[in-house]
Amino acid sequence: MAEWQLFRWAGFFGAAALALTAWVMIEGTPLPGDVRLTRAVQSRESFEGAANLVNGLGSWSWVPFVAAGAVLLLAGRLRRFRWTAGHRHREALYTFIAALGLRFVDQLLKAIVQAPRPVEEFGVRVDRLRDTHGFPSGHVYSDMLFFGTMAIFAGAYLPRRMVRPAQALLLGVILLAGPARVFAGAHWPSDVAGGYLWGAAALCLAAGYGRWAARVA
Repeated sequence: MAEWQLFRWAGFFGAAALALTAWVMIEGTPLPGDVRLTRAVQSRESFEGAANLVNGLGSWSWVPFVAAGAVLLLAGRLRRFRWTAGHRHREALYTFIAALGLRFVDQLLKAIVQAPRPVEEFGVRVDRLRDTHGFPSGHVYSDMLFFGTMAIFAGAYLPRRMVRPAQALLLGVILLAGPARVFAGAHWPSDVAGGYLWGAAALCLAAGYGRWAARVA
């Protein structure tokens, strides 16, 4: 995908994210349907094990991301900056750097929106009280950004036979991250949707920058 297409997708997801953010700021959470969807997800008791695992992985998403980035950087240095896969390798490294720089956008959004997290008064289960704001979901945002970047460029830091399994695992974590946060009572579904949309916009922006930077470097 060309860099201009990636930037266009970033704009598309960003516009959708802005629209949802504006709705949350005007109406407040929970949005219509949030309580019903939360109860539906939390009624799936068989999901508890997977939810706990995915939530745990999300809390440490930066660890494999930094490790993969270190492998990219080390591979370049070992070859005296002649990247192992040329242009594609440089693109991966620049994208990783951009993603790292975009990591804390969700914290800025939380401070602006100041949406409350779920509470038991709405008839939903909450695993523990949190003193931070809910929109957008930081776990989902970071999983989308970090694990998405790792999935796209898995071939740049992993042996070929491990690429497909790693991509499948990373995609699975991304897809389950949202339901897992709702299951725990940490976020409303609208918080999760915001995390996915803002995360997708950041991922496309980082990938577009990486492609552009590798081309002009």
